[in-house]
Amino acid sequence: MKEKAEVVIVGGGIVGCSIAYNLAIRGVDVVLFERSYLASGATGRCGGGIRQQWSTEENIRLAMESVKIFEGLEEELDYHIEYYQGGYLVLAHTEDEVKQFKKNVSLQRKLGLNVRFLEADEINDIVPHLDVEAIGAIGATWCPTDGHANPFKTTIAYARAAEKHGAHIYKFTEVKGIKVEKGEIKEVITDKGKTKTKIVVNAAGAYSREIAKMVGVELPNKPYRHEILATEPLKHVLDPMVISFHDNVYFRQTEHGEVVGGWGDPNEPSSYNIESSFHFIVQMS
Repeated sequence: MKEKAEVVIVGGGIVGCSIAYNLAIRGVDVVLFERSYLASGATGRCGGGIRQQWSTEENIRLAMESVKIFEGLEEELDYHIEYYQGGYLVLAHTEDEVKQFKKNVSLQRKLGLNVRFLEADEINDIVPHLDVEAIGAIGATWCPTDGHANPFKTTIAYARAAEKHGAHIYKFTEVKGIKVEKGEIKEVITDKGKTKTKIVVNAAGAYSREIAKMVGVELPNKPYRHEILATEPLKHVLDPMVISFHDNVYFRQTEHGEVVGGWGDPNEPSSYNIESSFHFIVQMS
């Protein structure tokens, strides 16, 4: 294990690995610790959506810059990440949602995003197989430059490229503590050794609160379980990511044909539970 680094990153998901890469290509001496395999946390359990349809200017601008990166990422990292700009269809189920979505679209268009509001009878122009009446949609927003990618492949691509540029990535290595003296970070302690550093990047996702506690910082974030499933490969029928905030559900189709769908129970309390449930299967059915 490397005994010293300019920067130590905790967490081997998409955030940690992309930061490792972007620091490494700038000549920074980087070490990354992941207690399991890469993308073993929230990254490997997400739908892989990449959207610019947000409700605040800051998020919209950041997301638009993110899409610019994704559009050239396969060439930059020399790795196929299954990035596909099939668009994002965000369903509206209530008049309040319609009002808010139209407000969002106005802001998004002002910032230069190609997006529009769809009436209910226009939704099937985008997704012909969607039963609009059955799901209770009364409108939707549509952005054709939104899309999705394979979260595992994207993370691996960043990790490989980071290592190629000198970063050191240690998998199955758990951070047990962070040594602090007089308000300054001195060392990261793992179950396999220690690495001296002055800078720690907390990219531990759901467990970032536990890492922050190691230096006396209390983060207000809480983890919640969201379950996800993938079907057997099917004939391609779905280009966009379809999402309903009202029903807390989303689904898309991969380039291999699997339909990937996720749902979160809004009534479930915060926990680190990552087990599957029968209730989820019933809801997705």
